Amino acid sequence: MSNNKLKALEAKLTEQQKKAAYMLVENDLKSNKDPLKLTYEQIAEEVGVSYKTIWSWRTQNRNFIAYKNEISDDFLSDKRSRVYGQLLKLIEGEQPSVKAIDLFMRRFGLLTEKQVITTEENGGSRSNDDLAKELAELDDLLNED
Repeated sequence: MSNNKLKALEAKLTEQQKKAAYMLVENDLKSNKDPLKLTYEQIAEEVGVSYKTIWSWRTQNRNFIAYKNEISDDFLSDKRSRVYGQLLKLIEGEQPSVKAIDLFMRRFGLLTEKQVITTEENGGSRSNDDLAKELAELDDLLNED
C-alpha cells in the first residue's frame, strides 16, 4: 500500500472511523470460534458509536471501505511467507496437489493460459468471379452519382 494513499484516506476519516476500521479488520481475521471475536455491537460500543453507524460506514462510506481494504491488505501481506509455506507443503506432499503446482507455476510466470480460437466459415466463401461481379456493381453505383 502506498503511504500517500493511506494518508489521503486517513485525512478523510475521523479518529472513530480509523479505530473502527482497525478493529473490524482484526476481528474479521479471527476465527468464528475465537472467544475474543467481537460482535459489531461490541465494536460500536468500544468506538463510541451506534451499531447503525458502524453498519453505515461498512456498507456505504467509500472512504471507510477503501481504508479498511488497505489495512486488510497490509495485515495479509505479513502472512505471505506462511501462505507460500502451505503451498510448498501441498506441492511436496506424498500426493502433490496439481492445483497447487498450477498456482505456483502461474505465480512465477512459468505457466500461462493459451487460448486458441478457431472460426469456421459456413458457406461464406466467394469465388473470384463473385467478387468481380460485386466490385462491378459497386463501381456502377459510384458512377451513377
